[in-house]
Amino acid sequence: MQKIEYKASPSPHIVIKNFLSTPAARDCLAEAQWLETAYVDAKISGMSEDSDGCEECEAEIDIVRKGVRQNKVVYMDGYYEGHRAKSKILKHLEQAITEKSFVDAFKSFPDLFPIAVQTTHMETILSSYGMCDFYGWHLDYLPPDVAPTSRVITCVVHWNTEPKQYKGGELILTGATIEDQLPYEPVHNTAIFFQSNQCIHGVDDTIFEGEFKDSRFSINLWLGFDGRADISDNLPGMAYKYR
Repeated sequence: MQKIEYKASPSPHIVIKNFLSTPAARDCLAEAQWLETAYVDAKISGMSEDSDGCEECEAEIDIVRKGVRQNKVVYMDGYYEGHRAKSKILKHLEQAITEKSFVDAFKSFPDLFPIAVQTTHMETILSSYGMCDFYGWHLDYLPPDVAPTSRVITCVVHWNTEPKQYKGGELILTGATIEDQLPYEPVHNTAIFFQSNQCIHGVDDTIFEGEFKDSRFSINLWLGFDGRADISDNLPGMAYKYR
């Protein structure tokens, strides 16, 4: 049974246990495993990786990248561009955030969370974390000169085989200072929502030496508006636009 809980500390966030139905969560895990050959090294949003062919520059960029983030991803909106209906992950996520229970709950919460049901844009990245993979402290906010769309609400959904075959990989939320931390152990079919431009967060090292199918899988889902959108003009139920 789904359980939705709002927490104000260390930064406002919402935890939803059993975010998807059991069959839907099983579908999502299966697709995350099936996409094994589609994963690529994660890029760092807003970081220029143009070295103009300079080998020394490429080496420096690689050092910076590996110091900030190390894991594999599938950029779902690009991978399924033109045929989104083929992805069960995208279908189940889109259904989940338009369910009446979700809409009613988010309308009742403080902070920016009621805006989640007014957003017109959804961006999705699927992640896998293997041995020693991590993601350092960061905000999900992207300035207008970097991205044509805004990120207002971030959602992280975890999937894994059960019993879990890895250790670590906690999603850590912070508050007013980095020292004010709240770690969340990855739990299958649990979603955590927070405000993209306010909550500094990271993913702790994952300890895992098993098969790919037993990796730490998560989806990063961002709800927001495209560059032309005015929040005051958006109403619940508008069709989503995808990158």
